[in-house]
Amino acid sequence: MDHPLVLVLILVLLNFNTDVSGQVVVPSMNPLAVGSNVTLNLVPESPINIGTWSYETTTIVLFYPGGSIVSTSYQGRVSFNRSSAELSISSLQLNDSGLYTVQGMEPVLTAVVTLSVQEPISNVTLRANATDLVELNDTAIFTCSVSSGTSLSYRWMNGSSEVAASDRVRLGVGNSTLSIVSVTRYDEGPFRCEVINGISNGTSQPIGLNVRYGPSNLTMMVVPEMTIGHTAYKTGSDITLSCSAQSKPAVSYKWRFNGVFLNEQSPQLSLQNTRENQTGSYTCLAHNNVTLRYATMTTMIKIVEPISAVSLNRDGKPPILDQSFTLRCEVTGPVDYIHWLINGQVISLNNRTFCSTDNKTMVINPIQFSDSGEYICEAFNAVSNKTSMTYTLVVNYGPEMPVITGPALGETGHNLTFNCSASSQPPSQFSWFFNGSQVVTGSVYETGPLTLASHGGYTCMAFNNITGRNSTVSKMLIVIEPVTMAMVKVMGAQPIADNMFTLTCETTGTIYSIHWMKNSWPLYADNRTDFSMNNNTLTFNSVQDSDIGDYQCSASNPLSNMTSSNYRLIVNYGPEMPVITGPALGETGHNLTFNCSASSQPPSQFSWFFNGSQVVTGSVYETGPLTLASHGEYTCMAFNNVTGRNSTVSKMLIVIEPVTMAMVKVMGAQPIADNMFTLTCETTGTIYSIHWMKNSWPLYADNRTDFSMNNNTLTFNSVQDSDIGDYQCSASNPLSNMTSSNYRLIVNYGPEMPVITGPALGETGHNLTFNCSASSQPPSQFSWFFNGSQVVTGSVYETGPLTLASHGEYTCMAFNNVTGRNSTVSKMLIVIEPVTMAMVKVMGAQPIADNMFTLTCETTGTIYSIHWMKNSWPLYADNRTDFSINNNTLTFNSVQHSDNGDYQCSAYNPLSNMTSTEYRLIVNYGPERPVIMSSDIAMTGHIVTFNCSASSQPPSQFSWFFNGSSVETGSVYETDPLTLASHGEYTCVAFNNITDRNSTASKMLTIIAPVTMTMVKVIGAQPILNERFSLTCETAGTVYSIQWMRNGWPLYADNRTDFSMNNNTLTFNSVQDSDIGDYQCSASNPLSNMTSSNYRLIVNYGPEMPVITGPALGETGHNLTFNCSASSQPPSQFIWFFNGSQVVTGSVYETGPLTLASHGEYTCMAFNNVTGRNSTVSKMLIVIEPVTMAMVKVMGAQPIADNMFTLTCETTGTIYSIHWMKNGWPLYADNRTDFSMNNNTLTFNSVQDSDNGDYQCSASNPLSNMTSSNYRLIVNYGPERPVIMSPDIAMTGYIVTFNCTASSQPPSQFSWFFNGSQVAAGSVYKTGPLTLASHGEYTCVAFNNVTGRNRTVSKILTVVEPVIMTMVKAMGSQPILNQTFSLTCETTGTIYSIQWMRNSWPLYADNRTDFSIDNNTLTFNSVQHSDNGDYQCSAYNPLSNMTSTEYRLIVNYGPERPVIMSPDIAMTGYIVTFNCTASSQPPSQFSWFFNGSQVAAGSVYKTGPLTLASHGEYTCVAFNNVTGRNRTVSKILTVVEPVIMTMVKAMGSQPILNQTFSLTCETTGTIYSIQWMRNSWPLYADNRTDFSIDNNTLTFNSVQHSDNGDYQCSAYNPLSNMTSTEYRLIVNYGPERPVIMSPDIAMTGYIVTFNCTASSQPPSQFSWFFNGSQVAAGSVYKTGPLTLASHGEYTCVAFNNLTVRNSTVSKMLTIIEAITSVTVKRNKLPIASDNLTLTCDVTGHYDTIYWMKDNLSLVLNNTLNSDITISNNSLHFSPVKVSNDGNYQCVATNLFGPNTSPKYQLLVNYGPKSVNISGPVSVVIGSVTTVTLKCSADSRPISEYGWKFNNQSVLGTGPMIAVIASLENAGDYTCVAKNPVTNISMSNTISVDVTGHSNAPPFQARVGLMLTALLALSLCL
Repeated sequence: MDHPLVLVLILVLLNFNTDVSGQVVVPSMNPLAVGSNVTLNLVPESPINIGTWSYETTTIVLFYPGGSIVSTSYQGRVSFNRSSAELSISSLQLNDSGLYTVQGMEPVLTAVVTLSVQEPISNVTLRANATDLVELNDTAIFTCSVSSGTSLSYRWMNGSSEVAASDRVRLGVGNSTLSIVSVTRYDEGPFRCEVINGISNGTSQPIGLNVRYGPSNLTMMVVPEMTIGHTAYKTGSDITLSCSAQSKPAVSYKWRFNGVFLNEQSPQLSLQNTRENQTGSYTCLAHNNVTLRYATMTTMIKIVEPISAVSLNRDGKPPILDQSFTLRCEVTGPVDYIHWLINGQVISLNNRTFCSTDNKTMVINPIQFSDSGEYICEAFNAVSNKTSMTYTLVVNYGPEMPVITGPALGETGHNLTFNCSASSQPPSQFSWFFNGSQVVTGSVYETGPLTLASHGGYTCMAFNNITGRNSTVSKMLIVIEPVTMAMVKVMGAQPIADNMFTLTCETTGTIYSIHWMKNSWPLYADNRTDFSMNNNTLTFNSVQDSDIGDYQCSASNPLSNMTSSNYRLIVNYGPEMPVITGPALGETGHNLTFNCSASSQPPSQFSWFFNGSQVVTGSVYETGPLTLASHGEYTCMAFNNVTGRNSTVSKMLIVIEPVTMAMVKVMGAQPIADNMFTLTCETTGTIYSIHWMKNSWPLYADNRTDFSMNNNTLTFNSVQDSDIGDYQCSASNPLSNMTSSNYRLIVNYGPEMPVITGPALGETGHNLTFNCSASSQPPSQFSWFFNGSQVVTGSVYETGPLTLASHGEYTCMAFNNVTGRNSTVSKMLIVIEPVTMAMVKVMGAQPIADNMFTLTCETTGTIYSIHWMKNSWPLYADNRTDFSINNNTLTFNSVQHSDNGDYQCSAYNPLSNMTSTEYRLIVNYGPERPVIMSSDIAMTGHIVTFNCSASSQPPSQFSWFFNGSSVETGSVYETDPLTLASHGEYTCVAFNNITDRNSTASKMLTIIAPVTMTMVKVIGAQPILNERFSLTCETAGTVYSIQWMRNGWPLYADNRTDFSMNNNTLTFNSVQDSDIGDYQCSASNPLSNMTSSNYRLIVNYGPEMPVITGPALGETGHNLTFNCSASSQPPSQFIWFFNGSQVVTGSVYETGPLTLASHGEYTCMAFNNVTGRNSTVSKMLIVIEPVTMAMVKVMGAQPIADNMFTLTCETTGTIYSIHWMKNGWPLYADNRTDFSMNNNTLTFNSVQDSDNGDYQCSASNPLSNMTSSNYRLIVNYGPERPVIMSPDIAMTGYIVTFNCTASSQPPSQFSWFFNGSQVAAGSVYKTGPLTLASHGEYTCVAFNNVTGRNRTVSKILTVVEPVIMTMVKAMGSQPILNQTFSLTCETTGTIYSIQWMRNSWPLYADNRTDFSIDNNTLTFNSVQHSDNGDYQCSAYNPLSNMTSTEYRLIVNYGPERPVIMSPDIAMTGYIVTFNCTASSQPPSQFSWFFNGSQVAAGSVYKTGPLTLASHGEYTCVAFNNVTGRNRTVSKILTVVEPVIMTMVKAMGSQPILNQTFSLTCETTGTIYSIQWMRNSWPLYADNRTDFSIDNNTLTFNSVQHSDNGDYQCSAYNPLSNMTSTEYRLIVNYGPERPVIMSPDIAMTGYIVTFNCTASSQPPSQFSWFFNGSQVAAGSVYKTGPLTLASHGEYTCVAFNNLTVRNSTVSKMLTIIEAITSVTVKRNKLPIASDNLTLTCDVTGHYDTIYWMKDNLSLVLNNTLNSDITISNNSLHFSPVKVSNDGNYQCVATNLFGPNTSPKYQLLVNYGPKSVNISGPVSVVIGSVTTVTLKCSADSRPISEYGWKFNNQSVLGTGPMIAVIASLENAGDYTCVAKNPVTNISMSNTISVDVTGHSNAPPFQARVGLMLTALLALSLCL
């Protein structure tokens, strides 16, 4: 240490240890062998000016500018490279292991690495304590040792699998010893030990074990296997049983049959030609004489004789509807069960269909139609089944619902046929009766020719000779005569208009109705037309024109009709509405024809008048050749010489001259652009209007075009190019027109708008062509200038080969030698060099994942822009990718897998481009996301293969671990045959030797044993109805679940069925009929399952639900049949009682003919002699008499309108109800109609017209009914509602007809009065020709001479004179704009109103328009342009009107609203044109001023080329030389220069989140505004974004993520704009908003996964903490199986190593214990009136408990549950009652939901109650042999019964006792009922009285007979 500076550097470096570099030390190899060399490299490589290398605390080398110092202890062993800071050490020893550090002061950095120096391994040796072992008894111990080696680790191998520690496998002494406790057959090896350190490894020689085991996995095979569907073997079968087991050494075998050893010691047992006595249990025993262990397996073999024959026959009488029917199935051979089928479907038993105990007999009682079909029975046993032949069942019935088809109406002389049918099997026989007398037999009855005597009732009786039943139906026939004549005749005078006229209809035959028709359409009465009562007379009260037509009458009855021939009615009238047809306008020299017509009968005669003088007679008037004197009024008068009336009409004719000439001529000079030019239209003839056209389209005045007042002159104020075209004028009047030939207008102008076409850009070495054109008439001449010097003349200029000197301005000048004008245009040409080279090159190191990597694009030529592409798609900068300012360098800040691809760069200018060849980028990474592919579960004995994969570049290497111990290398690991010890965690470690990274994945494997046996067995007694019954499922193997099935369908627990906890026991709490079926259990685990054979369950029951079928109502004289049935197994017996007395035995009871005494209760008792139960059902029969008569009669006076009227219904028979009908529809009481209490009287309180109709009454009872014949009701009334039909107003000279009508029965008579004086009688009154004195009141009086009433009606008639003249005239001066102007309407006649119109539309007063009081004057207070138009006035009264001819109004005005049309702004060098217009009548003249000085006259002013001095005010003055007014308008013109440059530049540092960042927009030209855009959308200032005053600077006060995007600025003025290229903005940020995704609560035993995410650029790194302690790194954290200690706070910390920010988020996880079981327990057996407690037993954590009964929540606040309380988890019954029966469950809930217990069925034991003894109390010896007494009691369970005779006990028990009928056995019999559960007894006594002579033996003999009877009874039961 000779240099003090060096010492200072050491001291500084020792204290300067802050690491901010991010660099690491990478050794050339690590670990290393003793004696080897190593080089330590700094990555990334960086030169250090001042720093040290040190080992632990010892400095190895110190370096500084100009030199370095090596520690004495390392001299000769180390070398140091200053440029790379690389340190090399040679001859390494064990003591060189440790921490090496490099520290730099300039630059500042620190990096460390740990080296491990190791000694190689040699001579690995393995020893074992023993090799011959017994499975599960012995322990194996292995020891592994080495001769040399350091840093050792041990790995044990069993074959190719690594051995992992477990509860049976233990590693000790640093893993150098292996102990296997209770060895298994899979532990035989061979075993090796591998010893490893970082530089070497060694493996021992293998050692194998000899493990003896077995017998295990004993299996038995039976050959042949049973046939599907069979559970046994047929007699004579040969059967072989084979036994095998896994064992070492091999086992010896023995066999047992039903527990007895057989003389057979081989693995096989053969059974030859088997018989039924060989049915039984066969057991195989296997024995290992080394392990001394046994194994057994048993199977059941059943030998059965097959069924040989099955037949199906009827038992007893054939099937008759509603009677009992029996089928019997006879089987030869043993039978297990019988199935009955109908039409191929199994028959379901019900209350009508039941079978005997052995199922051989099936009874249907009563039989129904639905029972018809094809029946078979199928018999089964364990080895066979056989089906009977089909029995077809057809049910006999009927007859039912007889029906007669045939007409209800007949015509005399015709034959009729009636058909009778009825529903019956077999078909019915038929008899016919007419009015009670039999006439014929058979289903068809045909009458002879009908007469009126054939009217009456026809009855058909249907009879079935099998069922013995009959049924009757009747039909009424009505006979009528045909209609033979109908004719229309006139009554009285012929038809005269407005007079009365009558037609009548004469007929012959039976007439039901008459209808009238007019022109073949039905005719109805109206206010002018009346019909007589029978409709045979038609009266027109006032015949009219509208009544003209062909009239017919039609007479009809239901079977015939006849229509009369036509009667033609014609009415005389007129003349009316005369009309003149002909033109209103005529042309001189032409003839005109006028036609006059009028409506009249007969036709009218005509006369013609011209201007009041008659000129001709006849309907046609033809003028001579017209002259102007022919103008005037033409009048036609029509006259009818029959009616004596006339009528007049007039028409005006106007005469004009034709148009004969039209021609366009020029006035003044030829057309010059911008000068005035005029055309005129010369014409000859009467001219109404002139129209101008251009190019055949109409032409209208505008701001440059004016027309003269009469439109004959067209003036162009400033003729323009747009005026060029073909012009015509058209002159016209209403009868002729003429159009001139074309005048072609061509305007000279120009040159204007010169344009240069050609490129703006050129490439060196190329030629270019420019073309110049301009709009001009005649065409222009051209000259070319380059940068101000002329180069050529002509419109085309072609350059030579371009050089960079060719860059500049090219100008074209256009010249018109006619107009003397010229115009200039210029174009800039830019010259560039082509792009000739583009190439992608790498800058710096190759791509490493997560490291920086750079590509550059080398180019040659003029480059405008460079673009990068990846896989041919454009590439843009993002948060990991940056481009240099000129885009030629692409930098990946942290290169990723996603960056792999083919990269290219493209260099561009506007004329050429070049794209580089592809550079392929591949990034090294990994390993990532290792995945294990394998099954999660496997069976013992199988081999499992695990496959491990991971994403990695280059591919990864793999190692396998089982429960933490290494077992294999490579991506695939295959296990040995699995044992239960193979259960555990399998781990795969993936390693990348390039990236030096590893990643781990684990998977749990579950091992199970297969299911090998399932069998259903009975627990306890056989199934009894309503008693408990249990089945169990025996299994072998690992069983996860057991499922029960019935008849192949899954079975679930309900209120009667419970399963044990593991589902292996099925218990029926109360077995029912519905439980019958085939039961199986199925045991399963995830890999195997087995289903047991069927167990057949059959239950005895009944009788239940007895039912009586039969009618509830009967008619005297009829027989009835009752059928009784009940559900029972076996079938029941039946006894019938009537009103308590026994009448018959058997299921069917048939009454005799019924009388009223047959009314009462019929009871059926069903008895089952097996179950000893009976059940009773009753039915009430009601007997009634039939209805035989119903008739409607009138009570009191006939019907008068508004008076009371009564009808009564007389009847005979039993009447349940009476109904009234009107016109066939039911009739109900209302506010005018009442019925008596029994409905037999119908009273109308106030009878009305609406009550007319046919009335009937219908009397009925449930079995019969009768309807009366019709009573026709007609009500007299009126007169009502008189009405006068006539006009309200009429004109003088006309005749008016008044018609009066009134509603009346009979019709009314009429009288007429005018102003109070009578003038006429009759319904019609006709006036004479009207005068103004005819105005007044006309009154009609209607009178009914039957009702004595009259009614009056009046009408006012108004009389007016017609309107005959209207004309519009002007009042005062002509119309002047804004002045007052008036029009008046002159009229003649009675005027009601005047209406004004403009242009044919109605005109109304407004704020400028007034009308006089009578509307005849129209005044404009201030006349306006909008008032122009054609005006008319119309004068009206109600009967006539007239409209005037048109008056044309035109208003003079102006000038108004002058307007300048021109741009507001223009660019320097351009010419602007100003156009001035103004609204004016006549058109205005114009003058122009610039900044106050006049510059031009005319409507158009054109500037020269603009300069900035052209800016200013341009004014136009418009003048009207008629109105003497002028108007002025001005416009400012702004002149600007164009925009030629915009560019976006960054100001200051790059964008950092939440910091200030600015962009500026550089521009050239006149700038009005600058607009910023992001991603092509406009950008506006907000609370974070500001713009400078002129908008050229954009500042982000706090730049955010949302600010990312492509930014541009656009600079504008009104005439040009330019937008910059895009500037890409990307913001770094984060981490933000960390979020944990996981549950908030979990149950013990589960595993929870937490996922942490945060928004960050670049992505964040993550760390996990539990309750403050770090537990993991990475975004995902998975817990182990949860315990209560897992409760707490889980925290995720996200860190961004670029922004050096972190963000934390926490989540609480709450742990609760899981509910594992919920059961209901009782404290004792439930007995009525005792207290009972049910307790809910819960394992696990719960929050609440609630109770359910029968699947519904238990509600305690009602009367039914008033004695139930709940405390804690118990349900208390105080006391328990039978009403509490039901299925109870308790539900325990926690946060994860409810857990429901299995159902507990509560059946409360009670009784006995109400002991009853049934049997006879009086017996006559000889009438019966024995007396049977039956005892019953209400009890649960069923009571036990004992009997006493005269208080002495009798041997035997049971509900029934039978004794011999003898005097000695008369006495008291007592039945004692006892409940074995409640221990309660009750008794009842009955006295039996015996009369007659007895031959009974002594008492002892009697007792013996009683015992014999009891014994016989018990045998039956």
